[in-house]
Amino acid sequence: MNEPLASLSVVGMPVTTEPAEALAALVSSCPGVASLSGGSLGEVATYLPGRRVRGIRLDGQSVEVHVVAHWGTPLPPIADRVRAVCLPFASGRPIDVYVDDLEVPEVLLSRA
Repeated sequence: MNEPLASLSVVGMPVTTEPAEALAALVSSCPGVASLSGGSLGEVATYLPGRRVRGIRLDGQSVEVHVVAHWGTPLPPIADRVRAVCLPFASGRPIDVYVDDLEVPEVLLSRA
């Protein structure tokens, strides 16, 4: 599934020819997503020549996306938005979305 895309035009985002990179940019822009996550050991990635795309795993069986969510944002709508942007890349494969962590505001951390 690493075949190049002809083009992808998203306002304010770099154009890329690699599906994993395009998907990473789209997922990162979803409301409620703080960042992509590499999983607990950094093992979730798509490997490209000379680089890797953390948090996105594309293979013949599924599309797997791992994110860090913003604190206070309901998680099911985040997963729904992530699945929606992944749909054009899925080619009928299941889309698995994992919320690996929450980005907690500093003010809440200082109360602990």
